[in-house]
Amino acid sequence: MPCSCKVSVSPCGCKNTDKVSTLKSNTLSKKDCKDGFPIDKYASYISGVNKTDLLYSIWNSYQDTIGAKFTQQQDIIKAPVTHDVEGPANIFIIRHGEKYPVGEPDYSLNKNGIYRSCGLPNFVNKLAEDGTPISYIITCNSCPYDKPDPSMRPIHTISMASFMLNIPIFIFGSSLDFAAVVKNLFNSKTFDGLNVLICWEHTAIQSLCLNLLDGAGKKKRLPNKCKTGDEFFKIKNPCPEGNYKCNDKTSPYYPPEPGTRPGVGANTQYYPYWNAEDFESVFWLKSNPKNYIFNFKIFKQPQSKCFVNCNLHVGLYQPLVPNCDIGYIYTNEDLCDLPPSSWKTT
Repeated sequence: MPCSCKVSVSPCGCKNTDKVSTLKSNTLSKKDCKDGFPIDKYASYISGVNKTDLLYSIWNSYQDTIGAKFTQQQDIIKAPVTHDVEGPANIFIIRHGEKYPVGEPDYSLNKNGIYRSCGLPNFVNKLAEDGTPISYIITCNSCPYDKPDPSMRPIHTISMASFMLNIPIFIFGSSLDFAAVVKNLFNSKTFDGLNVLICWEHTAIQSLCLNLLDGAGKKKRLPNKCKTGDEFFKIKNPCPEGNYKCNDKTSPYYPPEPGTRPGVGANTQYYPYWNAEDFESVFWLKSNPKNYIFNFKIFKQPQSKCFVNCNLHVGLYQPLVPNCDIGYIYTNEDLCDLPPSSWKTT
């Protein structure tokens, strides 16, 4: 992604004082926003219609879309009807939508996150139009109210797409239960040759990807040069803004020794890091019916809202924390600093 600045520094960056960021998303126009959130247009759109009738009508309007029709077809043919491959053909991974700032009640999404959730049925339909219709949605358990980071945000994000398009949601455990996800995706035969959409807690997506790729490697679905997710990301190097290592051994971001944590290896600097202010990215583990060997792609959900996203993609270690605990973020992530240079716990 290009940078614009007075003085260029390596790798692909600009001095903080000179940087003109090109790493932020578009937002809705001011007339469509109020107090930082999309305007509620219910009253201006509908007069004299109760909400039950309106919700039903919206659901009904989606039943003729390609995404909903595909779901109906999956039921009719009792998919999957063949097992040419072990595990999904394509895996799309998104994070939960926008949440409230630290210090405010954030069990659910904020209004920008809800707006994103309402747009996801259209995103899933677009995937179907592009030849990768979704058969199943996978997400993680909610975190209870009494935990440090209580959250139903992943479920809240994906529920509208599931409801409007009648796509089943599978939950195999918490955001750290990678083994259960891998086992079910690659060994249950339920998902063989199909496309799945995963909505996850963003600080665990890096490790989720590594574990998924490790599972794929056991099924001989990685390029010949690698057998693990760690090697895979070094080959693909999907981070256009650069690769970074933390050299401070006292930092939670210092990469652990290879093998000391599941999925973490020597090539940490090549793993895609999911910026805390990035709600739009989609990670795509992509294959085709010729050989079902996974490739990797990052793209964006085509949706604006009243929030500026950071679309920074760097390679950097992202440490795990106990499930439902508060994760680590880098200082000034909301400014899309390149690279992040310090950290804090929030």
